[in-house]
Amino acid sequence: MKIPDIISIIKGWVAEWRAYLAEFLGTFVFVLIASLAVVVESLYGGLGILGIALAIGFSYAALVFASVHLAGGFLNPALTLALWLSQKLSGTKTVFFIIFQVLASFAAGGVLLLIFGANALQFGLGGPALGVNVSLQTAVLTEALMTAGLVFVTFATMVDRGGPVSFGPLVLGLILVGETIAALPISGAAFNPARAIGPAVLAKSVDSLAVWIIGPLLGSLVGVVYSLLFLKKSKR
Repeated sequence: MKIPDIISIIKGWVAEWRAYLAEFLGTFVFVLIASLAVVVESLYGGLGILGIALAIGFSYAALVFASVHLAGGFLNPALTLALWLSQKLSGTKTVFFIIFQVLASFAAGGVLLLIFGANALQFGLGGPALGVNVSLQTAVLTEALMTAGLVFVTFATMVDRGGPVSFGPLVLGLILVGETIAALPISGAAFNPARAIGPAVLAKSVDSLAVWIIGPLLGSLVGVVYSLLFLKKSKR
């Protein structure tokens, strides 16, 4: 490969810096709000499962509204991977979106550490946590199924142009509220590796981190199923 070709490739990567920045900012704010809600409930109470679910779902809906036209990675490595597997994102964008989503996860965890200090460490900086007596297999299955539901709704409302695209972010927020209420006592309701990686690593609480990586990534495969069953059919 010649030097001009390498320069051209690098320019192509840099040209999308605004999209990567938007993905970073959206993911940062989402992880910060979601984790903050968990820490506040753990330290002070008053939110409960419903309050945490509403904070997560409403903030996600608002941030997808704000960022999807700028980036399109949906602030979630599992959704980003689903889009790539369905050939809706290029490989380069997929890699950089996931990198910036993970960096945003660490940044949000760092901010929480600055705000609450050691008090938040005992609660994993607000990251997801397994329920009492919940096995790893149960947690992974729960994360996979709930993420599959989120992926299905994302494709049906935001990717499939035959769906109600304008209402897509609101619908995503609503499904996230419902799924969080259902799964929070079981798996911690991440459905998004970025929700877990930064807080878990910074809090040195990584024993169950694989649950919130493997589960959502398995759920992302539903994007391929949706594309094969509905999107390709609609093009004929």
